[in-house]
Amino acid sequence: MDKKHYCLVGFGNHSKSKIIPAIKKSNGIIDGVVSKKTKNFGSLIFFSSIDEAFTKVNSNTIFIISTPPDLHYSQAIDVVKRGHNVFIEKPVSLSVIDLENIISISDKKNVFFAETLMHEYSDYFQNFISFFNLNKHEIKKIVVNFILPSLPKDTFRDNDATYPINLFDIGCYPISLINKLNSKAKYKITEILNIGNVFMEQYSIKTKILNANVTINFGVRDSYQNFITITKTDDVEYKFEPFFFGREGNRTIQKIQGKQISTKEVYVKDCFQTLFEKNNQYWIDTQMTRNRHMLNNLSSLENLFKQYNDI
Repeated sequence: MDKKHYCLVGFGNHSKSKIIPAIKKSNGIIDGVVSKKTKNFGSLIFFSSIDEAFTKVNSNTIFIISTPPDLHYSQAIDVVKRGHNVFIEKPVSLSVIDLENIISISDKKNVFFAETLMHEYSDYFQNFISFFNLNKHEIKKIVVNFILPSLPKDTFRDNDATYPINLFDIGCYPISLINKLNSKAKYKITEILNIGNVFMEQYSIKTKILNANVTINFGVRDSYQNFITITKTDDVEYKFEPFFFGREGNRTIQKIQGKQISTKEVYVKDCFQTLFEKNNQYWIDTQMTRNRHMLNNLSSLENLFKQYNDI
């Protein structure tokens, strides 16, 4: 199989610590990096702009956009117009209209694009989806917690933004999950702690799936919480932890029945590597399904953004 070529747009810590190592582990080739802040980083070649990159990379080079969310749309449009496939960090854009435009142009140019929610490409995630589908009529409560103790420093999160960063950044993960479980879910913000302070802002959101009451808590508070609990009608609880996590390592599934707790450990391969190892045909074949899901997610986030402005 021919090795895949990539060009990275953006050179923050996420790119250095996760994306570049995963490309190398998947035997991919990095044709270059688009960044205004060029630094020595192994043998990487740096380009000052996407336009320069277009003149230097191969025609089959896949672009990876890892920049602040408000740049994703303009950069993605640039890339697909040039006929390149592209991976885009979440969220893929900040509005449904922009996403629809990316879909339209990528379709005309016959290229794929994908939003990189890495954890969704693990067996652990797929097994969770299967568990839910098997038991969904017997579930009475779902709690999704994705709380961070702090945000990374020296990133786009430090800058003033015209949108609630935590909602579109951290919130992408649980919203994407719930929409996979039920694409017709309606979300209601029930609480925002410290509204306007992105560094210590937490959301509580309610929705419903069949007979199950769903509570989603995400944002930045005092402690790290990254798990999902599912309680069935017989009061047996299942806890999946850590859930929204792309790195290699063990995950756990706990079954809590009264005072009895049993724990199963599940090894998960680096999800970033798993994504890059998928062949181009996979992305082409799943594009329409992913388009519908991305539109659902962004519509949900836009609705929550409107609620945010009304609070």
